[in-house]
Amino acid sequence: MDATMGGTLTAQMLPARAGVRGTSRGARAVVLPLLLVIAALALGLALFPTPAAAGVADRIDEVLRSSGFGGSGTGIYVWDLDAALPVYGRNADTMLAPASNLKLVTSAAAVFGWGFEHRFTTGLYAAGEPVDAQGTLFGDLYLVGRGDPSLSTRAYQKDTLEMKTASFETFARQVKRAGIRRIEGRVLGDASWFDKLTTIPTWKNGLHLECGPLSALSGDQGLEDGNRVAAPATFAARLMTQALRKAGITVEGKPGTGKLPESADLVDQQYSASLRAVLKRMNKESDNFFAEMILKGLGKDHYGEGSTSVGTRASKDALHALGVRTGTYVIQDGSGLSYGNRMTAQGLVKLLGAMRQRDDFEDFYDSLAIAGKDGTLRDRMRGTAAAGNAHAKTGTLNIAICLSGYVTSANDHLVAFAILMNDDPIDWWRAMKAQDDIVVALAKASLPGATVLTVTPVLRQHSVSAREPVHGVGGGLKPGVQP
Repeated sequence: MDATMGGTLTAQMLPARAGVRGTSRGARAVVLPLLLVIAALALGLALFPTPAAAGVADRIDEVLRSSGFGGSGTGIYVWDLDAALPVYGRNADTMLAPASNLKLVTSAAAVFGWGFEHRFTTGLYAAGEPVDAQGTLFGDLYLVGRGDPSLSTRAYQKDTLEMKTASFETFARQVKRAGIRRIEGRVLGDASWFDKLTTIPTWKNGLHLECGPLSALSGDQGLEDGNRVAAPATFAARLMTQALRKAGITVEGKPGTGKLPESADLVDQQYSASLRAVLKRMNKESDNFFAEMILKGLGKDHYGEGSTSVGTRASKDALHALGVRTGTYVIQDGSGLSYGNRMTAQGLVKLLGAMRQRDDFEDFYDSLAIAGKDGTLRDRMRGTAAAGNAHAKTGTLNIAICLSGYVTSANDHLVAFAILMNDDPIDWWRAMKAQDDIVVALAKASLPGATVLTVTPVLRQHSVSAREPVHGVGGGLKPGVQP
């Protein structure tokens, strides 16, 4: 979808094709015979996990018992994407705080709304008398923000973002190329693209410190020496002024803020790195600022208002397009910092399954932290079958430790999982250890498909039968289709 205003955010998620896209290893073949599934469902028979799948379910139960996370505050759903079969479920429809696992929803909304090639823009304009023969601008420069979360100094890009994107230094170079050597006025920042709220009302005390101030114009994520600045647009104008002076351009006035006049002329426009790179930074490092700026940007581009409350419509529309039932989630922000956010494990797995169906799945898959290798998982699951294998999004609050993503089983099946653990307060390290043990068990398991039984036995507690209704999918189970 083009980044234009108006209308409901929609998505083309499930293209019809013979196979589904897998991990970077290439396309994966669907291993479950479709006719067998249809016949079993038509006869009212049940599909149950094979002994291997039952074995991993036993192992997960054991982990939950020993860790003390087997109660109602834990929601788990595991789905074999290649066999189109459930592997494990516990409180899968229970609404729980997802913490930063909500960034998966924000990512999906951004991909549906903009696409991975989308780039944020920032404009620099000159207002005043034409530049004279000596290169003097008798007027002001306006730096106009349109929600780029990554606009920054080159030093910040190198030390913090670890990505190349729009920079103040590049703007300064372009000003010099335009023949401007002296600015009699000043640099003014225009942040009117978004609303004036720089934090989110639903965040509890102190959580605003986990995210820079949310402004349509922001430099270095609104942080100076690691601290939030009070006036992000003025701060960005100051960074721009400093870059100009370092480039040898004289700026007479002090930086400030102002609305771009209609008579101003464009000097330069900078483009951010692609959404692909932005999401990689956001998901691997769990960047709250990126997530919240994306949400506001979606609100502005698709619904006409750059606010968090309107931006959540993009997340809700994405979940609706995914088939996640209304009433099974609460979305209050884009990062997951709000204690009031709610998701179900099954809803997150549904999202993961739908993203796997897309032609651009690898871009989404590659945006996630890799166990034992990078991002927020760099120190977890090292030396295990999940290391270098599991791609997932972590989530951490005082009341929630969560982990959702993908892992490839021992026999090369791609598995989607969501593990939401809530408690107040929660034992972070015990919860993380339990989650790691579960993902490692999935990585070590062989999941060859399903066995059709003529008699339906009683399922042991917490197992999930493929005969149970899976919300949002009609017409029976289909190979490669998410739960």
